[in-house]
Amino acid sequence: MRRLCLSGAGARKVMSMDTGDSMTDVFEGVRFTWTSVSGEGRKGPDSLELTFDAEHMDMALGTYVPSITAAVEQARRRDCKLKIFMNEGSSWRGISHNHPATFDTLAMDPPTKQALIADLDRFLKRKEYYRRIGKAWKRGYLLYGPPGTGKSSLVAAVANYLRFNLYDLDLSEVRYNAELQKLLIGMPNRSILVIEDIDCCFSATSREGGKERKTLARADYGHGDDDSDDCSNKVVSSSDECLNILPLNANMEWQSITLSGLLNFIDGLWSTSGKERVIIFTTNYKDRLDPALLRPGRMDMHVYMGYCGWEAFRTLARNYFLVDDHPLFPEIQELLAEVEVTPAEVSEMLLRNEDADIALLGLVEFLTAKKQGGKDSVKS
Repeated sequence: MRRLCLSGAGARKVMSMDTGDSMTDVFEGVRFTWTSVSGEGRKGPDSLELTFDAEHMDMALGTYVPSITAAVEQARRRDCKLKIFMNEGSSWRGISHNHPATFDTLAMDPPTKQALIADLDRFLKRKEYYRRIGKAWKRGYLLYGPPGTGKSSLVAAVANYLRFNLYDLDLSEVRYNAELQKLLIGMPNRSILVIEDIDCCFSATSREGGKERKTLARADYGHGDDDSDDCSNKVVSSSDECLNILPLNANMEWQSITLSGLLNFIDGLWSTSGKERVIIFTTNYKDRLDPALLRPGRMDMHVYMGYCGWEAFRTLARNYFLVDDHPLFPEIQELLAEVEVTPAEVSEMLLRNEDADIALLGLVEFLTAKKQGGKDSVKS
């Protein structure tokens, strides 16, 4: 090859060969040659011509070319800017999604993190497997745990890892099953459906003798404190997946979407309307969810987001101060084993000063006070 051309401005660069130049790629011991060929006519674009020995036709078409196209697709996805979509009526409105969370920066239990990454990788590689067994190519995850443990950050990390756009579904904005169906089948392939705080989304009605009985009247639907993470005054659990679900929207109007309408998209007839989709529910209170939402095939993997442990703290320390060790680490490790504190609380303490010594000392004081407060409450 006489010359390799580099063109493009800014962060996007394109390498190309001059017309007539060629290069050789060795794949599993077989030589494949790529040649830059001019297009038909002066204005036609150049193209790449692949040549190889005829005896390697099966390898070329079955393995080599698919590996090249997969690498190109992966690079394209890596460079593509992500978006997050929100529902308005029966349509989606998208904005740029620039959340910086990654699995490397996420403060969570390492074995749980690795298990989730492995599950996502396995899901991506199983297109033919899902087709062979006759199931929709999708995967469901339930993220549960106390407030402030990083559930929303994990959603962002999954999107950044897969390079899938996010579709954040607000069920209070959906009035009928038809609107829900239109929204869900309108999602493209390679996308993530997210329903956050699903335990706060629903109130329920039950059926007795074929008649519906509302378990919550409009006057009973409490507003509570907007900053409160406890939505117990808004939730009534149900035990039958066919029960009607009647969320209230912002205008205090009853809606008539059903739990079965949502479940039909997750693993029913609607579930085949798209491919390579991920569905994520988050909740602070797993025990309040209808069992119909939790079984395998709907929420395939349940991921517990717990309090900040030692390894999660070390991740945060690396993120904030680029340190892997510090004289205060043994004391912090001992305190974290005795005190329930969320990664959000630890992050807040570390954010208070850019000096690692000062910030970590402040964290020790915070954890010590929290530990002492716990002892005082037990005594009282």
